[in-house]
Amino acid sequence: MKFRQIAPLVVGAGMMAVASLGFIPAASADPTTTTAPSSLAQLQARLEAQLTARQTELATLTTDVSSSKTLTSSDAATLSASLATETSNINALLAGVPTDTLAELQAAQQAMFEDNRVFVVMSPQVHLTIAADTVNSNAGTILANGPTVSAALTAREADQGYARAEGLFAFSTAKATVAQSTTTSVSESVLAQTPAGWPANERVFVRARIEILRARIDLVRARADLRLVERWINRNPS
Repeated sequence: MKFRQIAPLVVGAGMMAVASLGFIPAASADPTTTTAPSSLAQLQARLEAQLTARQTELATLTTDVSSSKTLTSSDAATLSASLATETSNINALLAGVPTDTLAELQAAQQAMFEDNRVFVVMSPQVHLTIAADTVNSNAGTILANGPTVSAALTAREADQGYARAEGLFAFSTAKATVAQSTTTSVSESVLAQTPAGWPANERVFVRARIEILRARIDLVRARADLRLVERWINRNPS
């Protein structure tokens, strides 16, 4: 008996496969320096480097979103809109650097940090949402296979080992349901964060990483028990 295959739990750049149960990378700190520039030219050079780093990061994040196979359409749309806005903002700030006055450069730097927190808000939003939606998608596949597996089990109700197989199937379904519910909540919470919420929203991201790890563990257990059920069914053909 063939069952629908579950896609490997691999997400965008820098993310770990579910089998490794690795932690999702924490957001990178904004690349800043504590030494104040001594001239207008130095401030221009520093700000240009900072803005260019953010351009590169936003381009990478945009590619991660567009290439993801597991992001929900609504989450992808939300992330794409946020990325487009921040990319436009950063591009505009960078374009003004060569001709900005000292006061304008300082204002641009403040806007870069306070209005466009690329590394500490946008980056974790993309990584965490992709990770959560990947777990959610794979949990959904398990649950979608449920009726087929249940029917196959029922057809073998009189066979030896049925009670154990039924128990494993129930456990698998319960774990997949929890994983799906958990990651749905994580995505909603992560996407609700804004640059203005920093640094308070860092706690949201930390919590999200923990919840995704727990959901991954639930999913691994669900898949392992489901495999045992499938093996039992295939050893006892109808």
